[in-house]
Amino acid sequence: MTLCAEDKANPALLPWRPLYTIERGEKTEVTVYGIISVVVRKARTNKEQERASLGEPFALPLEDRYQKLVGVGDDNFTLWTRSLLKPWQLLSHIEILKAAYPALKEEHYALFMASHSGEPMHIEALEEIIKITGIEESMLACPPATPVSSESKALMKERAEKPRRRYHNCSGKHAGYLAALKAVDPEAYGNYIKSNHQHHNDLINILSTFTGRSKESFVATTDGCQLPNYALSTFEIACIYESLFGFRRYKESLPSQWQAWGELGSIMNHYPRHLSGLGRVDYKVMTGELFPGQTFTAAAKEGADGLLGVSIVSDQYPNGLAICIKLSSGFENKHMEIILKELLRQLHLLPPKGETKTDAAGGIKVDHIKTHFHFQVQGAFSEEKQPELQSHH
Repeated sequence: MTLCAEDKANPALLPWRPLYTIERGEKTEVTVYGIISVVVRKARTNKEQERASLGEPFALPLEDRYQKLVGVGDDNFTLWTRSLLKPWQLLSHIEILKAAYPALKEEHYALFMASHSGEPMHIEALEEIIKITGIEESMLACPPATPVSSESKALMKERAEKPRRRYHNCSGKHAGYLAALKAVDPEAYGNYIKSNHQHHNDLINILSTFTGRSKESFVATTDGCQLPNYALSTFEIACIYESLFGFRRYKESLPSQWQAWGELGSIMNHYPRHLSGLGRVDYKVMTGELFPGQTFTAAAKEGADGLLGVSIVSDQYPNGLAICIKLSSGFENKHMEIILKELLRQLHLLPPKGETKTDAAGGIKVDHIKTHFHFQVQGAFSEEKQPELQSHH
């Protein structure tokens, strides 16, 4: 779906739909709009196994490989992937990094995929990468920035320190690109942000091969960190996020240069703070802080302007499950957490929410506030097990 200027002025033609509404005293107070895609991996058919054995694990269309459980809004509408793309940006050159710099550890690879908060541990890991690879901070093409972390920002202010490239939330990604290109061509590795560079062509090859789309359909824009960025639909994003864990099962059928694909989800899950930062939604999902007592394992990633991708491993979904959420108004922790919790309840990955009429501790009236969700999981369970979740008090 492509919108022209006239279409964009008509809300009915926009890709967003209501995701949830908050009512206070029978009047709508807040409505959050966006797009949601939730997919599960279908069991491999004989045809797919045969193609995989021939070195073609992506031969079948996405619709034949994945079942859609939730599709709200136009989930075929392509949008910029922003930082959700970072695992596959790393995949385009991870084998070079492994061969050239054996001293790099898993936490360093997590930082290569990170949108970090600029906490001391992030800067320490970046300094280790610089020391191991021999690159220089001055060669990072990301703009000088202040840390996302409020504590780090306050320390920076106390030291009267000016913005630096190391504090940019994408500095780890840039360090990965720079180190890989230094290993390949030490004389000409400073132009890595150009969209026609081979490493970006390798990324397009990954995306094209996985989705089945032509390479020509991946037109670049410039991300906030100055690297090229490419558009996928939320359905495509959900599918590729499932592969973060799912490809551990099919590693033998992957091309040799993509063998590390099946490792990405585990690295993200094992080093959530390197990947993100304290208090962030993706960090809280991966550590269980957001869902105390959760029984599933997750790899999650935030993206600028309202994006979240989550890959889940659980007993309920042995073939793999993934979620992509895009909020039309940009990233808001509260809204993202509310939507994600409700999705996981409907997927039976969290217990149902109990009704509460008053605050037990203080007797505060809350029954005049109601939350209505405008999505329903389809096809995950038999009809009698489908949760009836239309509204909550």
